[in-house]
Order: sequence, then structure tokens, then C-alpha cells
Amino acid sequence: MNNNTNGQYTDLEVNKIEQFVADEAMFNAVRKVLLSGIYTHGTVQHNFTPDPLQNGAFSLVSLAPTNPIPDEIIGQQLRAQWSGVNALKNALDNLKNIKSNGVPSPIEINEAI
Repeated sequence: MNNNTNGQYTDLEVNKIEQFVADEAMFNAVRKVLLSGIYTHGTVQHNFTPDPLQNGAFSLVSLAPTNPIPDEIIGQQLRAQWSGVNALKNALDNLKNIKSNGVPSPIEINEAI
């Protein structure tokens, strides 16, 4: 499947994306770094100093005593945060669908070498 039908990516970009996705260890490591930073943000982990204000949901609720936020608004914000995380996950997964047309680019030969 060629996910570059509208020319959104240059041939070089498609090639680099294919190389990145082909290196499964690298792809999974980058995916883990990006997503775990969001999934585990402000959660208790080894050698972690708990701070509930680092957690998106808790920090929003913590504003309630000084600036009452209705439960409906908190729910909307949490849903929006989830949508953002899900969009990032889907974008990373969609990298696997970006492929070249199978026609190799002509290799430039430096005749001076």
C-alpha cells in the first residue's frame, strides 16, 4: 500500500520511514519512549517522588478548590487527552503503511570517485 499518493512525502522521506519501520527494535523503542511518556506521566514508578500535579487528570481536579470545575468539564478534558494519546498511537502505527511504489530511485553515481 502506498500511503504517499498525494505526494505528502518526498522519496527520501518515504525511504527513511521504510528504513525506520524495518528496524523493528528501533521502531518499538521510539514508540515506547513517546507513548510511555504519556501513558505513565505522573504515575508511581520505581524511584519516583509522587507528585499528583504531574498527572494530567489529578492536576485538573486539583484546581477545583480554588476554581471550581464542573465534573462535566473534567470528563471532557480527560476524553480530549485520551483522544490525543490515541491519535499519537495511531500515527505511529500508520508509519508501517507508508511505502514506496516499489520503483527504486535512480542511484546517482559520482564519476569523480
